[in-house]
Amino acid sequence: MRYTGMSAWLTLLALMASAGQRLEIAGDYLEGRSNHVYGCYCEWSGEGVTGGREAILAWGIQAGRFDGVLLAGVKMAAVIVGEGTLSMGQAPRTSILFFDSAASPAQRRAAERLLRQRFSRLLGQVRNVHVAPIQLRRNAEQATLSVGEMLNLTMRRAVLPDDVLQGATLWYDPFIPLVESTLGTTSSHKYWGGDFDHRWDNSDPTTSGYFGRFQLTVE
Repeated sequence: MRYTGMSAWLTLLALMASAGQRLEIAGDYLEGRSNHVYGCYCEWSGEGVTGGREAILAWGIQAGRFDGVLLAGVKMAAVIVGEGTLSMGQAPRTSILFFDSAASPAQRRAAERLLRQRFSRLLGQVRNVHVAPIQLRRNAEQATLSVGEMLNLTMRRAVLPDDVLQGATLWYDPFIPLVESTLGTTSSHKYWGGDFDHRWDNSDPTTSGYFGRFQLTVE
């Protein structure tokens, strides 16, 4: 899908609202995994057993309300750790959530309810919730996420076939449906918090995620 930019997207949402259509919760999305989403068969078969148990997700809401609370400008992130590969099936998993300290308490509570309601199966058991400064930036070519010193995810648009091995193919779609999706090559995938029994800091470039734009219908 052609990238239209934030101003055009917000204008479209305003036109939908003025026309009496249901306003969506919409914004930027970033997803990085500890396994290839686009790779060769040997990578897929090896990671299906031992890899892909960690994922970092982030949402940057640009428009919409939930439970009557305006969420425009709210940023949130999740770290998910599974007992098996997250990309295949429904392996048991636990997660921690981060909400931007720049959001109001009411916004953070509404955003947490939104995540728990819409993505309960993806998140699994939520172990802890943190409030911290979140930086989330995305354009047509790259996306970055940082949460203090605990969390960092950086990716650029994947260049095929240069970024992959010969014979590579797409194995996994994004965890959540996106209205605009870009395959990403990750250069930094770091979790350095204390909520899980292990940490990771991977700087090997891999086609292991997506960035783009999400849209949720408010019931």
